[in-house]
Amino acid sequence: MTGHAATVMSIWVLLSVGFCDALTCYVDDLSPRAVGDSLWFCVFLSTRPARKMVFQIKVEEAAELDLQGSRDFALENLSQPLYTWVSTSHRGSSEALDCSNATDMELRGHDVSCPQIYAHATAVTQLSNLVVNLREGRVSSFAWDNSCSGCSPSQCLKSSQSLSEENFTEGSQFFSEGTCGESADFCIGTPAACNLKVFVTWAGTDKHGRNLVSAGSRLSKLAGPTLSSFYNTLKDGYNQASQALGK
Repeated sequence: MTGHAATVMSIWVLLSVGFCDALTCYVDDLSPRAVGDSLWFCVFLSTRPARKMVFQIKVEEAAELDLQGSRDFALENLSQPLYTWVSTSHRGSSEALDCSNATDMELRGHDVSCPQIYAHATAVTQLSNLVVNLREGRVSSFAWDNSCSGCSPSQCLKSSQSLSEENFTEGSQFFSEGTCGESADFCIGTPAACNLKVFVTWAGTDKHGRNLVSAGSRLSKLAGPTLSSFYNTLKDGYNQASQALGK
């Protein structure tokens, strides 16, 4: 799947601890977009202080956002689960959406995504799938579209629906669907393998009313055995690359 996606890379920005001021993502204008137009997004990590990467993606292009260096942050912060979330370019706070709160979802769901687990004490996620929903060319919502059908229950990581504004601790409510992770030991031995990659697809309509269909290739469309094979291929590829490099 990822072989057909454009890989997009950026650099990390270390944010100050003043969350209300630091967690922002205003990069470009907010005008409606058509298929092929670019949109800016910020991807945050709940390190303390927080970090963000800024990416430019074309509407309807399946893209793989490569968060290089995130594996190191994950292994440094295993005392507390590490989360990611995504924000479109907009004016205002880009703190993670509180998806246990209907009011916050109504007010900010078109600007910011729910939090998505990246790592905890025993496992690290290699890949998460994000669907960006557009309505007449404007972002209307984000949807993390992952599944644990390709891994064992011990490898399934569940995401909290909210994070504390003060220190990014998890809330009390969790999503029923999880995402597959690799063991922390595997990530220690294979440095490049566990950098988080966010596979972005699209749904909805552009500013001309054209339907966006790339979300048809999202991870949840794969059946359990196929998804399991995909993760095994991903893992084997990193093992082979590490052996070739003599690491």
